[in-house]
Amino acid sequence: MSRRIIQTLEGAWLPAAIFTLVTVVVAGGALQVKKPISKKGLLEAIRLNGLSTSELIERIRERGVNFQMTDEDARDLQQAGARPELIEAVKVNYRPEGGSPGGGSTRNNGAEFNVPAGAPLSQNEIVTLLQSGVDSARVEKIVEARGVDFTLTQQITSRIKSAGGSSALIGVIAEKSMSRSEATRPAVRVPAGPDYDELIDQATSALDARNWAYGITLLQRGIQMNPAKPTAYSLLEYAELYGNRNIMTASAAARAAVDRGGRAVFRVYHDHDGNFNSYCTGSFFVSKAGVTFKADNGAHTFEAGGPDIRESKLNGFVGIKYNAFHVKVGDASKSKNYNFAPATASKDEANLIVGLMAGYR
Repeated sequence: MSRRIIQTLEGAWLPAAIFTLVTVVVAGGALQVKKPISKKGLLEAIRLNGLSTSELIERIRERGVNFQMTDEDARDLQQAGARPELIEAVKVNYRPEGGSPGGGSTRNNGAEFNVPAGAPLSQNEIVTLLQSGVDSARVEKIVEARGVDFTLTQQITSRIKSAGGSSALIGVIAEKSMSRSEATRPAVRVPAGPDYDELIDQATSALDARNWAYGITLLQRGIQMNPAKPTAYSLLEYAELYGNRNIMTASAAARAAVDRGGRAVFRVYHDHDGNFNSYCTGSFFVSKAGVTFKADNGAHTFEAGGPDIRESKLNGFVGIKYNAFHVKVGDASKSKNYNFAPATASKDEANLIVGLMAGYR
């Protein structure tokens, strides 16, 4: 937000308390309330290849990392399979731990700023912040820290979304508004255990160590904590399919992840020579927007939006003994074919992958 716009708001009808909050948020950046990602946790997530590069980058931008990148760190990440764009995101998102939500001093990319403590936000304050140009993600952090003083309705939801509020913001408001009825809740609550992101971190570590049962337990706790977020469903599908070999449970989790705006993830072999004599291993991601492949070594990637996919179905010849499938991208005059085989070599898994692609195209 420019200085001219801020001066206009200050001189107009914008209440002083909201103006102060807008100014602090704009000057200081997003409120740091989440625990930064450790190098160990990031390496585990990269090796597992259970989240796409774009998902990992989104998590890094949201939470930051607790280590300052060195040449050795960059080599370690690259050797684990990190793509260059992920390494770049790590470089610019160092955030030391120690920031506390709910007012007081916190940090964003090393710059200290004060977020004013205060009463829960009204719907008018939230709408004003959004209309004043404050990013929805920043408003979300403020709501997480201070709560709201109203009960969410469909009319209020429409008003906030019209002002620029995201679905994630609506979800946080819904959670905070439901908690208002708990009269004994303290003004500042100390969590009894790990939050959603920490559960995901712990589950990733468990799955990377092939401790499937513990990982599944953690992911189920994450789903209970926030059933609207897709990440726990994605990793639950991964664990159920490759740890428990439970195609039915994995299928339900995959669809839940995609329905919530996330990605279903499948371990695959990527054919290099048209007969699977030469191949690499990696993860194949399916979302409403399209498909993505990332090799475990980070060397090969493939991405196609839904409209670009001409065909996706099981193969009739190439890799048939592995129940391979293909994705054909491009138009009728110029197209390219990509062949993949499911890691389990199961027709059920291949049908699940192809079915998901067909269902969201």
